[in-house]
Amino acid sequence: MSARGWLEGWRFLALAAAIAVLALGLRLAAVAQYEVQHPLAQRPVIDEASYERWALEIAAGDWVGRGIFFQEPLYPYALGIVYALAGNELGEQRTAARRVQAVLGAFATLLVIALSAKLFGPAPALVAGLAFATYRPAIWFSALLLKPNLFLPILALLALALVWTRRLERERGPTARATLATWGAVGLLAGLGALLRGNMLVLAPAIVLWPLARALLERRPLRERIPAATAALVGIAIVLAPVALRNHAVGGRLVLTTSGAGTNFYGGNNLANPFGIATEFPWVRGIPEHEADDWRHEAERRLERGLDPTEVSGYWRNEALRSMSEHPLEHLGILWRKLRLTLGAYEVPDNHFLEWDARYVPLLALPIPGFALWGTLGIAGLLYFVWTTSRGRSPAREGSAALELAALFGLYLATIVLTVTSERVRLALVPLLLPFAGWFVVAVPAALRTRSPAFFASIAAAAALVFVPVLPEKKRAEDFDERDFNLAVGLVRGGDLARAAPLVAGLAEKHPTSPRVLVLSAEFDYRHARALVEDPGSDAEARRRASELVQGAMARLERAASHGSAPERFRARALAGASWQYLGRWNGAEQAYRDALEFDPEDRDMRRRLAVVLAEEAMAGPGGEPRALGLREAEAILVDLLREGDDPEIAQLVEQIRKQR
Repeated sequence: MSARGWLEGWRFLALAAAIAVLALGLRLAAVAQYEVQHPLAQRPVIDEASYERWALEIAAGDWVGRGIFFQEPLYPYALGIVYALAGNELGEQRTAARRVQAVLGAFATLLVIALSAKLFGPAPALVAGLAFATYRPAIWFSALLLKPNLFLPILALLALALVWTRRLERERGPTARATLATWGAVGLLAGLGALLRGNMLVLAPAIVLWPLARALLERRPLRERIPAATAALVGIAIVLAPVALRNHAVGGRLVLTTSGAGTNFYGGNNLANPFGIATEFPWVRGIPEHEADDWRHEAERRLERGLDPTEVSGYWRNEALRSMSEHPLEHLGILWRKLRLTLGAYEVPDNHFLEWDARYVPLLALPIPGFALWGTLGIAGLLYFVWTTSRGRSPAREGSAALELAALFGLYLATIVLTVTSERVRLALVPLLLPFAGWFVVAVPAALRTRSPAFFASIAAAAALVFVPVLPEKKRAEDFDERDFNLAVGLVRGGDLARAAPLVAGLAEKHPTSPRVLVLSAEFDYRHARALVEDPGSDAEARRRASELVQGAMARLERAASHGSAPERFRARALAGASWQYLGRWNGAEQAYRDALEFDPEDRDMRRRLAVVLAEEAMAGPGGEPRALGLREAEAILVDLLREGDDPEIAQLVEQIRKQR
């Protein structure tokens, strides 16, 4: 290589390093602002709360866990390792995890640069890298305890390894040791990806068949690529076999990763969800630790028999397929809307909502580009690249490899469209799309000089896909209310009633008949009443006010239980039981808890509460047989809970009841 070539190479590396440092700096800044200013920074919600709870169990030494996995396990295990190394203080553990995720984001930026450079050269690579370094959703996600932070670098590595196999096959042969080792690495990465996103499990067969498809397209003998396909299969098996064996050991079924595939497929493909986005169903509480049981209970109710996790998954998958066969046009409409949402400018919320979070993170409020810009350029670049390649003028250094990257993008996009779409699912497409965006930006001057019709057609098609709205304006406005609701719930249950008050009042004004808002408002008043009574300076007026608040809360709970869905009735009955219990009205509390248990007979907390109330009711009443019956039922419930898992508090309650008997 000439001196000029060396200089250009070093200049490229220096610029790539600078872009990675920029990526790291932006992500660390977002993490710092999030932790200082965001109200949920120390109150993880929904999936974040579930992953953290799981990670804490792992950090405490519970590596095997219980039951077949319902959620993909790799992220909680990685998070658990970080928590174990970061000390015992929960705030420090969260900060450490977020900083590690910022580093992973910078690493993913380097991978985007490397992938783009391999396909299109240094200038497009630097554009693509700068795009990912400053990509607004990617900066934001570093602060969230969610699995895209780990999945993005794994998927980018997989794409880079796929590209690398082509060079090795060309230079060393398809059966060379280095080539087969790289295909094994592709399989390992695909397996790791499947432990983060179920979509990758759907893609696993395509990864195994990839070498054979390449041979067919190149008109090479298939037998030359069988060792490569075998190596990819072995790589996948090395990752998934231990998980499948663990699932079999604890659950009695050989499940490769999780038992949630069928429910996820149904979630994005049913007539009650016309946009295929994350939504709550009338039989599922929006809390991850209850999801598997709620889906199972509903399937068992419909079939009137018990089901194991694989049968539950199969039932919901078959329900979606049955609906598709009976209503094909409606489901085609759902798939089309999901495709447009996945390729649209709007960041479809899931657990979090970017525009809502930007209220609390100043960096995110800046005009930093997101999918509106880079999605448009990436889709336009992909379309223009495919068109120019079809004309026999491939602009890529590795034209066939770039086409394979486009194929990987298309396959992963298809898995999203077939399941559920959201901003965090769509984020994985960005590292696959940005190489085409980088090339397109660099190609602009030449295309303008030649006035290529295909160039302008690509821009027009991409802009139409990205900017034509899919969701109604009312639905997008509700996304803000949904996050306000989640925040209000967290604040109320955390005892921060002063900050919760305006949110609860605003939601009650906007949605006066919503059962979930009625329950939230009732819980706010119930906790406010308790605070008034328990205040050391409480007087007769405070107790009178507290009584009024409880009465109003009970009235709202009755309305919610009368008109709400099954999960909302459950929440209303649970809160009514807590209210009666606090007031010493044991009979009312007992009935409320029994009503709640009709929705979920296995709920540990409701069973424990019922046992306590039965014991209190028995001890408060007259002696004789009624007292003995109440104590016996309370003891039986608590003993069953102890069989399901040790709990010192429950064991102590059992001893107390036995002394009373």
